[in-house]
This record gives sequence, C-alpha cells and structure tokens, in this order.
Amino acid sequence: MPTNDKVITKVCRNLDFYLPFRQHAPSLANARKSIYADPDRLVSDDGVGFFNILAFRGVFFGSPFAKSDHYRWFESLDDWKNFQNAGIAWEASDYKGEEYYVKKNCYGQTQPGRKLSLLSSYWEQRLQWNNIFNKAEKPTVEKVFQRLTSRQPDSTTTLFKNIGSLSALLICGDLVEAGVLSMPSASEWAKSISKMGKGSKEGMKACGLVKEKCSLQDFCLAFSSLDEALQAELGKKEKEDMGYNIIMLEHALCKIKRIGVGFF
Repeated sequence: MPTNDKVITKVCRNLDFYLPFRQHAPSLANARKSIYADPDRLVSDDGVGFFNILAFRGVFFGSPFAKSDHYRWFESLDDWKNFQNAGIAWEASDYKGEEYYVKKNCYGQTQPGRKLSLLSSYWEQRLQWNNIFNKAEKPTVEKVFQRLTSRQPDSTTTLFKNIGSLSALLICGDLVEAGVLSMPSASEWAKSISKMGKGSKEGMKACGLVKEKCSLQDFCLAFSSLDEALQAELGKKEKEDMGYNIIMLEHALCKIKRIGVGFF
C-alpha cells in the first residue's frame, strides 16, 4: 500500500472511485448486504434479482443513495416508485431529486444516459437472465459478459441500456463474489479484462508488466503471474481483510491508473 498522505487523502475523498479493495467501497458494501446477500433470490425465476443487479450498476452505483443506509432491494418497479414517492431520502438535504439517486460520473466519464428512467427498461428486461442462464449448470463469466455487452438487433445500442463493457465486467465480478457465477481462472478473467480494454489493462502497463501492444496470450500470462506472486506474498489475514481474489486484483489495477501511482 502507498503511504503518501496525498494518495491516501485522494482515495478517502471518493472510496467508490479510488479504493482498490472493491468489497469495502461504500456502494458495493451496501449492495453486498442487500441485493447480493442471497444468491438464490438473485437468480429467481421472476427476474427481480436481475432487475436489482441492472439497477445497481446501471443507475444507482456511486450515488448518495447507494452509499446510504436507505439503499435496499426492490421487489418490483412499483416498489421502487413507492419508495421514491415516499421521500425516504429526506436526510440528504444537499441532494434534490435525481441527483440523490444518480451520479452520472461515477465511473469517471460523465454518462448522459445514466438516469432513473432506465429502471422501467430494466424491469421490462428482467426475465432476460432466467430465459438464458437459469440452467442446471452455472453459466461462465465469459458467456454472461458476452450477453451483457450484446447489441440490439440491427443497432449499435447495447441490449441493456447504459450497460457497457465496464459495467458488464463489474456485474460479472459482483456475481462471482456473490456465488452466482463460478470463480474463473486468472487466465479466463484476464481474457475478459483484455476484451474490455480499459483501466485495469492500463494499470498493467503502468506497472511495467505488459508492453503497449502486447498480445492476448502475453497479457493473460502476465496477469496470471501477478496473481501467483501476490497469492504467495500476501498472508491469509491480509487476503481476508482485502477481500483478495482475481476480481479484486483487476479492480486494484484499474485504480492504479486513476490515482497515478502504483499500489504494488
């Protein structure tokens, strides 16, 4: 860990955006206690779990609401509307209306399409999960990532609005840590990272672990080697405290680029 005060101050200023230990960042910590707490409920045939997953990553993540004690699971679109109309968030006097529920730049670049109206679309698409993935055998991360990043027929628009490659990878990571998806191998996870081609890949470059135009094979090997080294170097309690796994490793590499310094 870096000990530079400026780095620590920067991380603490926005834990969702900078903290390398993903399970401990406020929005996901809340989601892990509420929507991700029950794997069976997540993949129930009514599709409500999938609605909550899309709502968390596509709309609520990083917002004051997602970081508050009010964040919770919604049983239906009407349940959400009743919650919003009841004004349970009145304690957040600095945030009015949609700003309390939506932080458009939660992943860095502003997302104009990130808005509460997406919840209606997500509700209509809630059965997409169990129509495809509720089988006897767990789906692979690769298949889920491909589905989440698929396009509308004859369109450049993603099937699930405001769910791009980054959000899709984050959803896959959330589902792995919730036990819905099996933990992929380091090499398999590296392939998904490479397909996304964003922050964590840049983090690998910043650490000098891969070259600018490395091949997929070299990238997967480098990521796997880094995981092996950290697995050997870190103690059991350190791993438990960090929530260390290859999902967290990808997350931490992404933060390296954002913060501008190496964590390792």
